[in-house]
Amino acid sequence: MIYDVNSADEGLYYCNVSNKYGINRATNRLQVFKPTYFVRIPTPKRLILEAGETAEVFCEAVADPRLPIKYQWTINGKVLTESKYYEILPDRLRFRSVRGRHSGIIDCAAITDVDVKLASMQLIVKDVPAHPVVEAAHCSERKATIKWVAASDHGDSIKKYIVEMFTDFKKNEWEVINEEVNVNKENFEVDITLTPWVNYTFRVVAVNSHGRSDMKIDGQSKEDWLTCQTRPSFPYTNPTGVKGEGTEPDNLVISWKPLDRYYWNAPNMQYLVRYKLDEPIHGWTEFLVEDSLANFTIIRDQPTFRKYLIQVQSVNSVGPSIVEPEIHHGWSGEDVPDEAPRDFRIDTQINFTTINFTWNPVHENIVNGHFVGYEIEYWKTENTVRKYSIKIPANSTYKIINSFHAVTNYSAHIRTRNKRLRSAPSLPVSFAMPEGPPGKVHNLRVYSVGSTAILLQWDAPLQPNGRIRGYFISFQNDKNETEETYVIHRQKYYLHEKSEPDTGYKVTVWAETRAGEGPTTLRPVRTWPPRIPDAPTFRVKNISLDSFVVEWLPNNHSVWKMPGAAFFVNYTAESSNTWHQSEIIYLPNTEILLRNLKEDQKYFIQGIAKDGPRQCESVFLPIKTLNRDYANRLKEDSLRSAAWFIAVLGVLGIGLFTICLTFCCGNKNRQDKFAVRRKEIEIGHQQDNEEEKQFLEYQYGFKN
Repeated sequence: MIYDVNSADEGLYYCNVSNKYGINRATNRLQVFKPTYFVRIPTPKRLILEAGETAEVFCEAVADPRLPIKYQWTINGKVLTESKYYEILPDRLRFRSVRGRHSGIIDCAAITDVDVKLASMQLIVKDVPAHPVVEAAHCSERKATIKWVAASDHGDSIKKYIVEMFTDFKKNEWEVINEEVNVNKENFEVDITLTPWVNYTFRVVAVNSHGRSDMKIDGQSKEDWLTCQTRPSFPYTNPTGVKGEGTEPDNLVISWKPLDRYYWNAPNMQYLVRYKLDEPIHGWTEFLVEDSLANFTIIRDQPTFRKYLIQVQSVNSVGPSIVEPEIHHGWSGEDVPDEAPRDFRIDTQINFTTINFTWNPVHENIVNGHFVGYEIEYWKTENTVRKYSIKIPANSTYKIINSFHAVTNYSAHIRTRNKRLRSAPSLPVSFAMPEGPPGKVHNLRVYSVGSTAILLQWDAPLQPNGRIRGYFISFQNDKNETEETYVIHRQKYYLHEKSEPDTGYKVTVWAETRAGEGPTTLRPVRTWPPRIPDAPTFRVKNISLDSFVVEWLPNNHSVWKMPGAAFFVNYTAESSNTWHQSEIIYLPNTEILLRNLKEDQKYFIQGIAKDGPRQCESVFLPIKTLNRDYANRLKEDSLRSAAWFIAVLGVLGIGLFTICLTFCCGNKNRQDKFAVRRKEIEIGHQQDNEEEKQFLEYQYGFKN
């Protein structure tokens, strides 16, 4: 025995053996090698990767120079070979797109003929869990019991286990039937209720924050599915959604929701339909609907709108359902109600848009169906084609309608309604809506055109609700001082030239009719500080041999600044030293006509803008009047254009005349003119009363 062997112990060793017969020698050589040791080992000791990542670890050892060395990598004791996940190099192991199943203890073995050295590390790949291993599945006619053991979480804690199934009726449509959230145990068991005559397929799935377990990811080609098949039996349920509602006055339509194949419990699903009048003297009638997908049947030759008792029962090849079907109520078809409400009338005319109608209630016996209420139809007298309708519940005997237009003639009638049909209309009532206060003025524009001038422009109200008599205008300054004025209905503008400079104003405009004043429309504005107005912008157009039209552009084409409230021009011929002044125009007027000019003569025109006593002149604009030859050419071109225009108008006129003639012939017998209008025609135009003559329209001569 040699202890603490070292290199000095190398050499040949002899063993001499002798006995009485002689001597024998055995020879052996002792070689002493340096031990193998690692210079690089796999690090870190615990390597954590996400699924799909790439990494590499190093392993390098030194052996006795006389000994060859080789490396061997193993995972959980299994030797690794080159694959798409592992690349083995002389001094390292490279991981490529690893998954959770590659987690484990990685060993690097440095092997010589004399010794073996190991270096270890732990690889953890965070991934979806491993697929649970199902230990057992027991199936009976009504229950399946599934048992499984906890799956590897692959570095990410499992949150729950899911039991899923599909049937042959819905192939590969997985349905979750159980969730197990108590995951802190090793063994699991769940009971699942089954239905007769169904082929079931089950699986168990583990879930963590990375997703669901997948056997393909675990490297298995086929999933661990469990199957169960149950035998046929009687139906356990009956159709739902059973209704009875006729579609014609003499039929009864019974409908239901067919059973899903999952609940058939056996082949040849059919439906037993039973019905009877809900009256003591009548018995049940029944028949079988053999189409398993049918969802209704029609029973003809029944009395109008009578109450029925209805049942629908499931029947398969084994027999009828084990549950007695529920009795439902239904009705045969509805017919037209016998009459409309009587004494339909106007109870109160509340205002210019609102009327309260009233009528006598009808008895349910004449409705010939489900009494859902009434329907009022109304229309403008001059347009009987377009009608408006309003539905009213059955317990009402009046209705307030507020959608009429002022100063309009209407007619209205009422009908009785059941769920499907309406009665004939009642006798119509005709009425005229009175004048009402107008709506707001439309598109009010307010401009500060000078230091003391404010220009207002607006359009008539979109809802005049009668005849507009005029417009009130109010100006309120920063000191709450108010000035009010009034203009007649023809005028939709106002130039206020008594404002204070550099002052804020609230400008308000509102319309009025005989029925009263409408709501106000307000715009804020501020006058300019005292200064001369902007140089005027204008353009000049020839309109004849001896006249121009000068068009003032106070907004400078698009932007209002300070154009001034008034405008005029000075003009002179090139051959004259005499200047002439035109008339002065005030906003919103923008055109000046210059007459009695000389033919084919050059003129210079200068525009002057005025704001009170201050004014500003433009540069001189040269322009020449027309000569006679040029004017004749323009006239000929205009005549040719006019001829084409007249020809087109002629064709359109013939077409319109044909349409009007057809319309008049089709409506020549329509005699539904409103009585008030006929009375006015018979009496003729009446002299206006004295009160009306006090109005501004008379004072200013604008009365039609």
